[in-house]
Amino acid sequence: MPFINYLVKCYKFPVLNEFDFIMKKLLLKYNGLNQSKSTFGIKVLLLILITASMQGTSYSQGIRGIDENRILGFSFFEKIIGQWEGPVNSSTPAGNFDVWYVDFRPVSASQVSQYSNMDANTVNYTSFFIVKHNEKLKIAMRTEGVFMNKGCVTYEVLDSVSEVNGYYRFSDFQSGEKRAYTEFIFKDDKLTMQTFTNKFNKEQKLSLHSVWEAKLASRKAADKAKEFFGCPKPIMVKDFTNAFKNMKESIFFTFENDPYPSDPQPYVGSVTVNIEIDNFELKEEHELFIVLSTESVFEGLKFKKENLKYFSKYAFIPAYTKSFTFTNVHPGKYYLYSYNDVNGDKKHKSGDYMSSDINNIIEVISNDKITAETIIDLKIP
Repeated sequence: MPFINYLVKCYKFPVLNEFDFIMKKLLLKYNGLNQSKSTFGIKVLLLILITASMQGTSYSQGIRGIDENRILGFSFFEKIIGQWEGPVNSSTPAGNFDVWYVDFRPVSASQVSQYSNMDANTVNYTSFFIVKHNEKLKIAMRTEGVFMNKGCVTYEVLDSVSEVNGYYRFSDFQSGEKRAYTEFIFKDDKLTMQTFTNKFNKEQKLSLHSVWEAKLASRKAADKAKEFFGCPKPIMVKDFTNAFKNMKESIFFTFENDPYPSDPQPYVGSVTVNIEIDNFELKEEHELFIVLSTESVFEGLKFKKENLKYFSKYAFIPAYTKSFTFTNVHPGKYYLYSYNDVNGDKKHKSGDYMSSDINNIIEVISNDKITAETIIDLKIP
């Protein structure tokens, strides 16, 4: 095998992005080569490849065709897919959350998304997909956050990777890490997501915006979508060549010029849940809680607290709500649960109410709208 192909195959530039590690490995390979008349050419080649790794470029970018080795941090897709749950600590007006349940699944061959109602006032829509930017294919992160009907859309690009340490960083397309960035750190079945911002360009030093300490619940629910799309594949989803032209930062505080709006994004359905109250008096201070779970939280009639990690969609809604629609629901089977929180602690324990139908199963199909019924009729003993 030619030496150049040997290096590209072994080291997959620029996936391993630590210069010292690459240099040591290259020198070890170099020292083991036969010292022939081509030694001078090999030295030159080594110098070119090492310099390219320092600049974040790759020799493989010159090879015709697209493969995953040309996309920095392509392994991120495999790591993020799955259901995750854990607490959020935040300096934002939305505040902290005891637990945030997230269901990341493929919605195309090269896009993974989740949509969640964190509470009655807070919505988060996060997607990862491949874009063309500065003549290269890159992984973009789109975050749509809404709090009390006000929000923004933030775009960041994967710009720093340490595969060995499970580290991936996304930063602002225009201003880089000087404006905002998000770190993902994977270790075994745990994920730490940290976001940093300069608070609307008011501070030179970035400050911690939020931290999510999550555990992997399961990747099972995503298996069908992965198989259907063959996800992940190194295919461009959007051309971002001019997406942020004449902008200082890749943040949109209105949805008018959003280069990839949420509405046309693919492979999701919706579920409208009609809610009926029976056998008790509903009061204005009560709060309803509607859940779609990928696994049952009951074993027979026994409640299994450990299965709360399978929550995929959930919503806290006002007491007198008669109907609620979950949008951007991944196709698949769900268990529908409904509760009425009497004391406002969001715990749904003894004294609260729930639906007695613990096997209310629904099936969501891509691009389809379904309707389901639930009756809250049982006081929790």
